[in-house]
Amino acid sequence: MDENGRPLLIRIDSPDVAHVLVVGTTGSGKTVLARTIITSLVEMRDPADLSLLLIDPKGGRGYAPFAGLPHLLGPVAADPDAGEQALAWLVHTMEQRDQEHRSTPPIVCAIDELADLLITGGKPLQTAVIRLAQRGREAGIHLVACTQRPAAEVMSGLLKANFPVRLVGAVTSPEDAKVATGIAGSGAEKLQGRGDFLLVSRGRVRRFQAAVANTK
Repeated sequence: MDENGRPLLIRIDSPDVAHVLVVGTTGSGKTVLARTIITSLVEMRDPADLSLLLIDPKGGRGYAPFAGLPHLLGPVAADPDAGEQALAWLVHTMEQRDQEHRSTPPIVCAIDELADLLITGGKPLQTAVIRLAQRGREAGIHLVACTQRPAAEVMSGLLKANFPVRLVGAVTSPEDAKVATGIAGSGAEKLQGRGDFLLVSRGRVRRFQAAVANTK
């Protein structure tokens, strides 16, 4: 719900969305929000109409509730090596779809702890994520990427430029808030945590309270 009590809906396959960046420190509700997005997608789409690729390089705990879903293209990638392999496969799939002029069924790739994955995987993995962010939409591939650390040296300008929608929870400083939102004075460092977020799109900012999905 936004500050006026109205439901806030994001269509990930909209041309104005395509990819979503979720930012927030521990306790902000970042992982809960990502789970809610995934839950909404699988409840609205049959497995034939939506495929999921889940990457959680810190052991897979964040996405554990979704293990065994028929929408999954494979097991949750639960370490950096598995994450790198999954992204390499996704780039290959994108290239195949480009050649075949195909964009269905849509594939949503949810990545938890993106900054840690980029640091561990180095340049090849960074290149894969950037290519997917730049060209994935035309192939029906969408990224929902989460990170605790929005530091500029980790999240390059080229990468962030390809995430037109950002969901920003509590961060530790005005500097992190500026990097995360892409604008100065957003106030993200003053958010209360526990699902208190800002939606940033096209330079506009809306505050909202994230929903909690029961994933048990």
